[in-house]
Amino acid sequence: MTANMSNTVYYTPEVKGSEQAAAYSKTQGSVMRYIAFRDVPAFVAQYVRGTKALDYGSGTGCSAKLLLELGLDVVGVDISEEMLAQARLLCPETEFRLSNNGIVPASDQSFDLVLSGFVMFCIATQAEVVAYLKEAKRVMKPDGVFIAVTGSQDLFSKEWLTLNVDFPENKNLTSGAPAKAYHYESNIEFTDYFWTEQDYRNFFAQAGFELLEVHYPLGKVNEPYAWKDEKTHSPFVVFVARAI
Repeated sequence: MTANMSNTVYYTPEVKGSEQAAAYSKTQGSVMRYIAFRDVPAFVAQYVRGTKALDYGSGTGCSAKLLLELGLDVVGVDISEEMLAQARLLCPETEFRLSNNGIVPASDQSFDLVLSGFVMFCIATQAEVVAYLKEAKRVMKPDGVFIAVTGSQDLFSKEWLTLNVDFPENKNLTSGAPAKAYHYESNIEFTDYFWTEQDYRNFFAQAGFELLEVHYPLGKVNEPYAWKDEKTHSPFVVFVARAI
């Protein structure tokens, strides 16, 4: 059944105003974020050498908060000033910068880690995704690591604990097609874009990255959540990459 609840906030890549930012801030601590980012600290410990981190597309600061908790020196960037206002409330000691025209306001080879959380499936075209990745590569140190958390190719077709994806738009999706998901915990209906794992692999290769890990976080039996399809499929995928 398609979600049809009152007071739903509609969040699209083009519309991220103050209403969307305030609603999105409620995803901090959500079950959705838990499963998506649960395993990121282990990848940071395994691959990252150094403490300078960029939260690339920081939104309301949830990913920056995670990086701070890992003891990293964090800078956040985003294209939405409304999102950054929320991020500064969540992480008041962290520097957040506005990004314009796809350019990160930072020097070349500045960061040991670039983390992209819930951004890549907000990008509509192959060329824009590749450009986004190339900009990450520009600001990474030569031995830096890029970690991206994004939607899996199963995101819009399974039954999830905190997401409803039963929308007509999600039937027979093809690469780059708009797709919808309703997040129960924050009362947000998201419009994002569908990309397959192979699409993402191609994007990374075109941008000059080597993939070190492709990881699908699954719900575990010892966790305090009534997982649905998360037990066998993941709504999210984590890519760990290094510049070639």
